[in-house]
Amino acid sequence: MYLSFGGRARIITDEPLLTALENTFTIEFWAKPEAETLHDFRFAVTPISGAYGDGDDSRAGVGVAVGTDGVVIYEHTADDLAAVLHCAASLYDWMHIAVVYDDKVPSIYINGAFAAKGTVSRSDAAVPSGVFGGMKTGGFYEGGLKEIRVWKAAKTQAELKRHINQKLHGDESGLFRYWKLDEGAGDTVRDSVNHLHGTIVKAKWQTSHSPAPLNILFAYIVPSGGIETLNRQRYYGLAKHMVNCHFLYTTDGIGLQNELDTSIFVTNSDEEIKQIMYEGNYDAIVVSSDVRLAKRLRNLGYQGILIYEIQGAGINKEYIGQYIKHFAYEVVQKECDAVLHPPTPHLVKAINTYFPAKKKFCLQNCFHTKEFHYQVHPLEKKPVIGWVGRLEDNKNWREFLLIGAEFIKENPAVKLWMFEDSTLSRATERNAFEQKLKELNISRNVEIFANQPHRKMAEYLSIIGDSGGFLCSTSKVEGFGYAVLEAMVCRCPVLSSDSDGVRNFIDHNVTGKFYPSGSIEEAVKEGKELMDNLALREEIRQNAVKHIETNFSPDKYAEEFLRMIKKLKKG
Repeated sequence: MYLSFGGRARIITDEPLLTALENTFTIEFWAKPEAETLHDFRFAVTPISGAYGDGDDSRAGVGVAVGTDGVVIYEHTADDLAAVLHCAASLYDWMHIAVVYDDKVPSIYINGAFAAKGTVSRSDAAVPSGVFGGMKTGGFYEGGLKEIRVWKAAKTQAELKRHINQKLHGDESGLFRYWKLDEGAGDTVRDSVNHLHGTIVKAKWQTSHSPAPLNILFAYIVPSGGIETLNRQRYYGLAKHMVNCHFLYTTDGIGLQNELDTSIFVTNSDEEIKQIMYEGNYDAIVVSSDVRLAKRLRNLGYQGILIYEIQGAGINKEYIGQYIKHFAYEVVQKECDAVLHPPTPHLVKAINTYFPAKKKFCLQNCFHTKEFHYQVHPLEKKPVIGWVGRLEDNKNWREFLLIGAEFIKENPAVKLWMFEDSTLSRATERNAFEQKLKELNISRNVEIFANQPHRKMAEYLSIIGDSGGFLCSTSKVEGFGYAVLEAMVCRCPVLSSDSDGVRNFIDHNVTGKFYPSGSIEEAVKEGKELMDNLALREEIRQNAVKHIETNFSPDKYAEEFLRMIKKLKKG
């Protein structure tokens, strides 16, 4: 059962303002919103004035607005009602919402995943409210509510997850108030802790049909590069939508230093993989690139939805078609239920050519700009040109050194920063790289940053952008190109070869710049304009950030991913 709110529906408890709790507490509940909150107050938890009862104007009552477009925390003092933390999110079904105040600093968690953190409250004391559904002078919540809990402590993410899908008894340590909202009849809701009950005003009892969480396993060869980045990014979106995301890699890699609060398995053992699949009870497994692994999972007994994902392959745009024809076609046709890919033209063409009758899903990859974004750091006085990749032919490091050498000829102060995964390079390629540095006589200008954790890249890219330099992407072909996207959200302008996948982000002279692959002269020309035309440079930096924030939302990805799973479950 749950309570459905609409119009002027409310719950008024015997203690409208929980003044026994100050500054450190947790409010959590399940909500199924049915209207937006961005332009209207949709108070699931009503922010009662902190002066209620005794006239204390130093206190703020804490409320929570919830809508289909996100969650907003409000603080209500004697003379002000202020939104103190806003988290945009797509809340399309039952969602677990937790508001945690830790020494007056608020945070929001959605389905157990961290979503947003605010700044310290301006009031002397922040206290939770004991009224739910809205107020006449503010606004009213529309949708369902159940399992409202208030705790005496700032619950950790692990603690929230521990009880997220459980009904409590009421005697749990630290539990302050608990309204289950499961009575099913009458106009009273009962507090299971201290019997401070509530009166229902106009809200209606409904039968609950809470969806079970989905369990998804994402499998790939190694935790490194674009797939490892994509896996982290979609985790952020899917975790907020009741999806348990686990990850399987068959070999070790540097991406494991990028921590996630979920299960990440690294094994190539058949027995261990069988055990992982058995214990995970996965609704679907997404296998990226490794067609042999897709076949292997079927041979090991997996009978659920199996999706083959193509994000990019090979050293040119024609390679993916040859790979599908000679290696992937038979396995995908026989073993896989669908093909998943980004809207990269050469991938779309190959997939439509070889899998005309196969179920295909084209999803734009996502990026969590709230977690990875521009940072302010001490200014690098000399211009820096950056490059991200592996020392391999497709990433085209030779072309980058040739471009960099031309800039150094004109300005010996120019620095070249190269970020690489050194665990994936071959000795012959590294030797060729060292030889090229000597040949061009630019060793003093080149600094190698090997195996950097993802969180540090935002710092480096921000510094490059502020130095007056840019990121130079020289790849021959990219399925997507996360390094380019990451630079753009850090206000680091990008000059890129037209490697197909990066057309998702770059509009020439609007969000970045292109040069014809192989043309050092054109690359230098475009790069100089990017450095010298300050008005164009700043316009590109601003347009780039806005473009990524608007079009690569993890919430949008999660919605489309869940629609895909729903269609595949129907058969």
